Amino acid sequence: MSERDHREPSAVGPPGHGMRERSAVYGFFIIMGIGTSAWISRLPTVKASLGLQPSGLALMTILGGCGALVGMLISGVLTDRLGVRRAMLLAASTWCLGMVIAALAVTLRSVPGVVLGLLFNSAGISLWGTVNTVEAGAVERFSSRSIMPRFHASYSLGMFLALGLGALLSHLGVAIGAHLAVNALVSLALVVACVLLCPAQPLGDYKGGADDERSDQQAGSGQSSAFGKQLAAWGDALVLILALINVALEASEGAVNDWSGIGLVDAFGVPESQAGLAPTIFAAAMIVSRLLGTHLIERLGNMRSLVLTLLVSALGILVYALSPSFVLSLVGTGIWGVGAALGVPIVTTLATKDPAVAAQRASVISTAYYGVSWIIPPAIGFLADHTGVRPALLPLAFLLVAVTLLVPPVSRLTRE
Repeated sequence: MSERDHREPSAVGPPGHGMRERSAVYGFFIIMGIGTSAWISRLPTVKASLGLQPSGLALMTILGGCGALVGMLISGVLTDRLGVRRAMLLAASTWCLGMVIAALAVTLRSVPGVVLGLLFNSAGISLWGTVNTVEAGAVERFSSRSIMPRFHASYSLGMFLALGLGALLSHLGVAIGAHLAVNALVSLALVVACVLLCPAQPLGDYKGGADDERSDQQAGSGQSSAFGKQLAAWGDALVLILALINVALEASEGAVNDWSGIGLVDAFGVPESQAGLAPTIFAAAMIVSRLLGTHLIERLGNMRSLVLTLLVSALGILVYALSPSFVLSLVGTGIWGVGAALGVPIVTTLATKDPAVAAQRASVISTAYYGVSWIIPPAIGFLADHTGVRPALLPLAFLLVAVTLLVPPVSRLTRE
């Protein structure tokens, strides 16, 4: 960890790839941020409309998240079999269907209906995340510099726009069902436009380049099938360690989206439109950090940057959870966002260096998070019933500090 990471020279990919494909990837991330964050922006209304306690909201969310676990188990195989374009269309369509069902169910005050919608929604978003990761990793490999943080910045930009719009629509009294359904349909249409912009053979489908020799060796050993590579990825020590780090990072980021606004409503009695400032500020901080983060990564290297992002995230959680005022808690979410910005992009870069197994590795890392998400959201919700929402987030700070101990093994394995 004492030496800086050095990017390998950019690989030579198939012809016909350039700004159009990079623009399509930016579009995929922005739309994903917009699509998923509309639901987040209206969570206090969802909670109130369905008459749920924090533990009930957590349980409903985790039951709906079972679709993501199933999706992640097969997302690597589907991405390999279908290719980037068709897998992206399948993912966005499934996600859109789920969000429309959930929007109707909230209007009808049906908890089972919301769970059904979230099952489809989470299955779609799990595949969407894998396809995004594979394509973004491929585009970065064929680039001359670190650009993954900027792809993730576009996701944060989408979040920022959706959260701000959600707060405005909540303030104006726009019905939650209409908001979520229209958001889903518009997002699907934009995904289709980006798929048409993407080349007929996206770089995410290209298995050649810098790792051709390794890919040929895998094919010779009988591990070239999609299922064989998926099983092999689960036995890779580097992938499993990266998955553990990603669990902490994604749990932290997800906690902001799910609980930060509700925590401010409960602690300070502010309306939903004001409480929505917490995830909005978080998203804005992430945008700035991710746009500037490429310079930090190139200066400090992946490993030092990863340690820094984990520790600053933990500090932000502490400030948010322990501050005695609404304004200081918002400052905490800003610090939290600055810290959280680079962690997932760094993990994504490390996991997708080998194009032959990029989809399978991305699937393992995401599956690990969604598997643990069966535990983390209910744990926060049940703890919040006794301590309040903000104190219930404190264990995440200690988790982020603990996983910094996994960074030295990652550094060692990536040098081997």
